[in-house]
Amino acid sequence: MDELSLSLPPLPGYEREGLRQYQLTLRGNSLNPMIDAATPLLGMVMRVASMNSHAMPEHLFAQVVTDVQAVEQLLQEQGYEPGVIISFRYILCTFIDEAALGNGWSNKNEWIRQSLLVHFHNEAWGGEKVFILLERLMREPKRYQDLLEFLYICFSLGFRGRYKVAAQDQGEFEQIYRRLYHVLHKLRGDAPFPLLHQDRKTLGGRYQLIRRLTIQHVLSGGIVVLGLFYLFYLLRLDSQTQDILHQLNRLLAR
Repeated sequence: MDELSLSLPPLPGYEREGLRQYQLTLRGNSLNPMIDAATPLLGMVMRVASMNSHAMPEHLFAQVVTDVQAVEQLLQEQGYEPGVIISFRYILCTFIDEAALGNGWSNKNEWIRQSLLVHFHNEAWGGEKVFILLERLMREPKRYQDLLEFLYICFSLGFRGRYKVAAQDQGEFEQIYRRLYHVLHKLRGDAPFPLLHQDRKTLGGRYQLIRRLTIQHVLSGGIVVLGLFYLFYLLRLDSQTQDILHQLNRLLAR
């Protein structure tokens, strides 16, 4: 992924133990190793978002920096391309920074002085570049499938980037979101990739699974049978992604 204008600074020391403090262990059985490695940090975002300012962990920023470095090391050990790891880190930092600003973390933590994106990439805001990056990744979806799936999960958990404050552009975001869904669905073939949707009316950022039939018209008994078979597969939509959402939701219940 040499065409990406992102730089990788030397990797400082890291602590694997830091990942455990979010009480969400690495399971090794998610959609892909990239999502599996990031799950503790995704869980942290959802958990801290539900806390009041008095319960906010001290030195949260420093802890997250350490854990991002640890996740980066794990991906290096998994054999991911350097450019893919850089892009993953850029997306992850932008997602966490957006959550920090949206939930007022910056009032109680080091985010008031700098962001993860500034710390790792010397950039103040990545909401625009993430979508530019997405377009580049979708030129070679098979090669970057893991990274695309990770970005899809971030979208599903509420990341909006440049569309965060532009309410009039939500329709455009939905088009991008569904386009990404169809790209991943095509890559997975007979194992449909779940279309996740954030229910904004539900407290705590709960998510529901939208089940969709691609057969628009039932014209004959044969098509009805095919539709029933398709529905059967939809009822078994990617149990691994369901595991991610269940574990994250359990964090909110604690």
